[in-house]
Parts: sequence; structure tokens; C-alpha cells
Amino acid sequence: MSNSCVGLNDLPDEILMIIFKKLNTIDVLYSLHGSNQRLHKIVYDPIFTSCLTFVKRFSHNFINLICSDMMLNRFCSQILPEIHDKIKWLNLESSSMKHVLCTADYPNLYGLGLYNIDEESIRCLFTEAKQVLCHIYSYSSPMQYYSYITNNFPDGLFKYVRVVSLFDEHPFEHEFFLRIQKSFPFMERLCVINHKSQNHKQSYESNNDNRISSVIEYSFLSELDIDDVHDDYIEQFLFDTKTYLQSNVLLYINYESLKRLTHNFKRDATRINCAKVNELKFRSGAKCPNSSLQEYFPNAKIYYRGIF
Repeated sequence: MSNSCVGLNDLPDEILMIIFKKLNTIDVLYSLHGSNQRLHKIVYDPIFTSCLTFVKRFSHNFINLICSDMMLNRFCSQILPEIHDKIKWLNLESSSMKHVLCTADYPNLYGLGLYNIDEESIRCLFTEAKQVLCHIYSYSSPMQYYSYITNNFPDGLFKYVRVVSLFDEHPFEHEFFLRIQKSFPFMERLCVINHKSQNHKQSYESNNDNRISSVIEYSFLSELDIDDVHDDYIEQFLFDTKTYLQSNVLLYINYESLKRLTHNFKRDATRINCAKVNELKFRSGAKCPNSSLQEYFPNAKIYYRGIF
């Protein structure tokens, strides 16, 4: 059998689409932009241009996929201006976000994720990219997702957002969760990632008047993911003196953490909110049914590791 070499141009569009979908979208756009009319048309399909993620998670950090000034300049001067009206979601790292946001108007953008951003960057972004951000952060914007919010979150009212995730390397205090609830009153799904203990938990718990007045009510929350958190945040959501949950909540949590925080499923302080859980899912820990656990979650269908 003689050897043969098949180039991209020799493959049908359907096969090219399958190949490109398995690759990183940023690399596809950067490598094939302007290559030829056929490939240009394929990579500008909405499947590649509607959501652009310029960051990659590495361990507990996020790295910028725009690795050089040449790459950034090409995206800002050639690629983004051509596809700006097709972009619906942008995930950006702090070092390149200002360049990307100021490159063009994004009339159909409804989602924005900002990573590795500090307070000074937010201030500069609001000042220098005001026209772009007025659309993105307006309370009337139909954005349904808000990802990786940190303590630097600037507040606001986001009545269309239904899915929220929180991530920081600094503690989330009770007051922060109160701000989140007020900013996202119709939130249905919440994921929290934080490994730092709360600094002001003791002072909050010792002030009875403060506890009564600041119980946080999540009126529409139906899914809560606290699988990857410090124990303080399990208390934050399971103590009925801190959080009021509606019934029928899906809870993702670490089994050993839950067992520890509920005092081996006997603690009264967490019993009320646990009774409101109708689905309990463990990604790690428990492997087999536990009668004490089932009694503590009387209304929940429990999914053990590896079987949900």
C-alpha cells in the first residue's frame, strides 16, 4: 500500500467540523483565520464564535491563553472585529480583558467571566471601558450565568441571572453571601469554591441580634454545590440561623465534611436545612448506604459516589 498525505482542504466540511470541535476554539480561530475562504467560513461558524474562553484553569489558578503580544494584536485587530456580533459569551483573564473589551462592540453579549481580577483592575475597567460594561452589567441584561465571582464583586441587581459560581483565595464572610443574595434574587443554582476559613464567624455567632436580622433567604435556590469548600461554608448554608433554604434542594457535598459538620448526623443546628434537601449527591467519600444519614435527610434521595 502506498503512503498518502491528506490535507485539510481534502476533507469534507463535516469532518473538519468534527476535528475543529475537539480542538481549543482560541487556537482554531488564531491558526486558521485568513487561511483560505473555505476554512475561514467554517471556523467562523457560530459553534466556534458564540463563546470564547481565553483562560484555562490550572490547579487553583487561571492562566491566560493569549500567550504573546502578537497573538493579542491579531485577535484585537483582525479576528474579534469580524466576529464581534456573533459573540455571546466571553471568559477573559485580567491582563488581556481591557484590550478585548475595548476592541469592538458586542451587541449580543449576555455573559462575561472575569478571572484573576483585583479591585484596581475593576476600577480601571469601569472607567476606561464604560460603554462596553454598561451593556454587560446592566440589571436589564438577559445574562443567565455569572461565573467565579470574588470578594471584589461590585454589587448590582442581576434579575435575569439564574446560575452563579463563587471562587476566591480569600474568605467569604456572611455579609458577602448577603450581598450575593441581594444581587441575584432569582438565583436557582449556586456553586461555591473556597478553602479559607471565615475570619468573622465567631463575632457573628456571638451577636444574637445580628443573627436574627441577617438570616439569608434563598427563595428560588434549587441546587447548591458546596463540595469543594472549607467546613465554615457548610455551616454557612446548613445552619438555619444563617441560611433559610426552600424545600426540594439538590445538594452536592463531600461526605466526610458533612459527617464532621453534622456531628455524625446528630447535630440539631443543621437538621432543619438538611430536611429540606430532596437530592443528596456525593462526589467523594461515601460508597454505601448509611442509615443514620438517611434518617438525617428524611426527604432526600441519596446518590453515593460512582452511582449517580
